[in-house]
Amino acid sequence: MSKQGTLYTLGYAHPETERQVHQVMRDERAVLVDIRLSPYSKWAATWNKEALCSAYGSRYVWDRRLGNVNYAHKEQGIQLAPGHEDAVREVASWLREGRPVVLLCACRDARTCHRSLVAKLVQVALLEREDHYPGLLARYRGDEVPPVILPEALPGMQWFSVVLWTRWPDLLAEHHGYILGKSAFNAIENMMRYYRLSSVARAAAHTLDFSLFYRCARPWVLLDRSEEEGEA
Repeated sequence: MSKQGTLYTLGYAHPETERQVHQVMRDERAVLVDIRLSPYSKWAATWNKEALCSAYGSRYVWDRRLGNVNYAHKEQGIQLAPGHEDAVREVASWLREGRPVVLLCACRDARTCHRSLVAKLVQVALLEREDHYPGLLARYRGDEVPPVILPEALPGMQWFSVVLWTRWPDLLAEHHGYILGKSAFNAIENMMRYYRLSSVARAAAHTLDFSLFYRCARPWVLLDRSEEEGEA
């Protein structure tokens, strides 16, 4: 199995971005994915589509599907363009091939930029193991993620919203999502196995109607060898 490529997220409003992009792109396998809705800069022609094509050739890819359609109306939150699911899978496929990938946007602060959401979705695509855990449909919750419609639960199971913290007391949890489980703790176990985590610092789960809320400290699960090694 080839080593997975590294995913970078950069916004060219940051003064260090030009140097960082050039450094990553020195690797001839690297791909620069422009996730702006429009590939043109109001500030510097360096970041226009033509200039980037000239600098990196076919290794520069503008993918409008990964743009934020609400970029001009931040009060409406982040909404990725139609077709973004397929675009996310394409980025994940390059990373699986061992190719470094840069997600390029304009925003200086990644915490408020849609590139952080795109990066999360790519990470999820890399971890997809639907053959093992078919219940996991929406891995990230929050204001920036559109609501999901969940199918009917399998017999003997129900949907839980699960949150995992690998470090505590961090304010933000690393993993969020909806997953099927026979109980709240079983749902936590399923989520941990999905992300190949043998232990976490804190975990919480609740039913979708909030009739049951469960949380625990330092849960652990026994992973089989293939899960530990990250094999499908």
